[in-house]
Amino acid sequence: MQLPNARVLSPPPLLQAVRVLVVDDDEDARELLRALLESRGAHVLVASSVADALDMMDGAPEVVVSDIAMPEADGYALVRTLREREGAGSRRLPVIAVTAYASASDRARALEAGFDLHFAKPVDLDALANAIDRLRSGEAEPH
Repeated sequence: MQLPNARVLSPPPLLQAVRVLVVDDDEDARELLRALLESRGAHVLVASSVADALDMMDGAPEVVVSDIAMPEADGYALVRTLREREGAGSRRLPVIAVTAYASASDRARALEAGFDLHFAKPVDLDALANAIDRLRSGEAEPH
């Protein structure tokens, strides 16, 4: 029985205040991911290139979600640079590939290159949000 004037509290959004950097050269894809992740409570920064993403690392994202196929430098260059910047004993920054490269060999290549997870486009948002939450909180091992 619900009391009069009682409010039912809903749980906080899954990604409440998680800082996510989305990197994609396609504006529509970038903005769609931003809107969907923000709807889950994330604080989303967006970058249209690897150079822009590297400049935004001062924003201290907790998770990076990146496309692979981008002009000039691709997602592999981004993850390689991020892994090179990580010092011994520092926390590994979770980096998730969200890409049209969807074959098993593409997945294996992405994981071998240093991505923690690989999602094929179109991405299942619930699965992506759950993966971000697990990686950020350290509840899931990469790969």
